[in-house]
Order: sequence, then C-alpha cells, then structure tokens
Amino acid sequence: MSNIDTIDVQFMMVCDAAQAIGGKLYILGGAWERIVVPELPGRPPLPFFLAIGITVPWALANQRFVFCIDLLTEDGERLEELVQAELEAGRPPGMRPGSVTRIPMVGPAQPEFPAAGRYVFQAVINGEPARHIGIDVVLSAPPVPA
Repeated sequence: MSNIDTIDVQFMMVCDAAQAIGGKLYILGGAWERIVVPELPGRPPLPFFLAIGITVPWALANQRFVFCIDLLTEDGERLEELVQAELEAGRPPGMRPGSVTRIPMVGPAQPEFPAAGRYVFQAVINGEPARHIGIDVVLSAPPVPA
C-alpha cells in the first residue's frame, strides 16, 4: 500500500515487450525472471522491457522528482545506471482532492551481464531505493555436435 506522503514504485515487471499508452500498460510476455544469454560476459540477443507503475500522492503532484533504475549484482554492487529521468505528475482538471496520480512507464533494456547469476533491477526515487526485482542470467548450452 502506498504511503500518502511518498512517491512510490507500486510495481516493476520484466517482460518481453511493453508500451505505455493513454495511461495504460500493454504487456507481452510479462513477469518472468530468467534469461538465457549466448555468451558471458555478454548481452541478451534482444532487448527486453521493464514495466513500472509509479504513484504520486496529491501533496507531491506538480513537483519534479528524479527516477532511476540501476542494475545491481545479487550482493548489491552497482553495475550500471539503465535509466535516469526527471519526472513530474500534474493534477488533471476535475481530479478529486487526495487522489493519487499513476504514472505507467516502460523502457527497453539490454544490459551487459558479466557472469551467470542473479541480478537486481533497483528503482530509485530522489536517491532512495523504492523497489527492486531480480532475474537469473543463465548461459545457453553449447550446440551439440551432429
């Protein structure tokens, strides 16, 4: 449940493809947590997407905030900043006082993974960790000779 005084990352999901259109998320192949890569260190052959839902409470609408997504090792070592954006959620006309504004976001990712193992995508708002999700990176098996 969101705190009424805090901008919150309500959810994050790894998916094959996603779009944010008209305040809605359209997700294809979502909620997986294992990716196979052809070589390590290396990148996945195709980009995947992160689908994210941010809630902004009434009191914090019309104020800018910084949103980042970092790629971390399982031990918390920061490998790469995948996204950094300055956002602001306004109040649309007729919005009931006290309501939250929801910001659906998607972004492609094709990071380089140094080795097989567990990795974490960490959402950060104004420098504070807000939510994280993990995926397992697995090396594809070499082809079997005929």
